Amino acid sequence: MKSLRQVKLSIAAVLLLSVGLLAMINWDIVKREAWLAEGEVVRLELAPVDPRSLMQGDYMTLNYQIMATIRSKADGDNLNGYVRVKRNADLVAQFVAFEANYLDASTLPENELLLQVRLRGQVKLATNAFFFQEGQGERFEAAQYGEFRVNEQGELLLDALLDQDLQKL
Repeated sequence: MKSLRQVKLSIAAVLLLSVGLLAMINWDIVKREAWLAEGEVVRLELAPVDPRSLMQGDYMTLNYQIMATIRSKADGDNLNGYVRVKRNADLVAQFVAFEANYLDASTLPENELLLQVRLRGQVKLATNAFFFQEGQGERFEAAQYGEFRVNEQGELLLDALLDQDLQKL
């Protein structure tokens, strides 16, 4: 049987770890909120997909038109790096080139960004799913674009789904 001292130490350890975990979670939330508020806006055109999953509830699988271009330009090679994209007047991204290393934003031409990409059989560019409240599926069927915020490392965070007129759904 444990002594009172061992029980107190165990409780203190659990409390300390719990506080640490909560602090880490809240720090991540604050970082992502800042990312949404301050990140560069880029829009990716969506490719058609099946919007439902019986096991996970209502959600839309996201596939992006630019991924086909990335696949064809990569020639089947494995890739960890960046895709350089140029944004048009509507902030919709078009493929420009691959970059092995991150380039300082000041060295890029105007309206160009770097987006992190990983290719291992399939392209991993951004989130591949958008979950929504049950019964809201019809609302999101009109989605034509995903609007993302890009941070300094080229990571994408989904901000909204947009219709053909670039209006938030």
